[in-house]
Amino acid sequence: MVAEITPQRAVAIVERSLQHFHHRTTEIYRVLRGTLYVACGGQGYVLGPGETITIRPGQIHFARGSDEPAWIEVLSEPPWTPDDHLIL
Repeated sequence: MVAEITPQRAVAIVERSLQHFHHRTTEIYRVLRGTLYVACGGQGYVLGPGETITIRPGQIHFARGSDEPAWIEVLSEPPWTPDDHLIL
């Protein structure tokens, strides 16, 4: 579930996202609640509340909550668009 606050900021509840990348958009994920596992650029990261990860254009990535869905804030620059969300 995603609740868009502005075109550049959203709050998402993540169970598991599909593997994807963006040509133009840089995303910053900040964990609000729960634990988030992020696979990005061939590496795995485990993030807790308050921790962030920056995902650059072209980096293949996906995310999943650990034991339960994670709540995250997503900042996108330029703003996220469906045509720049390329699922593998």
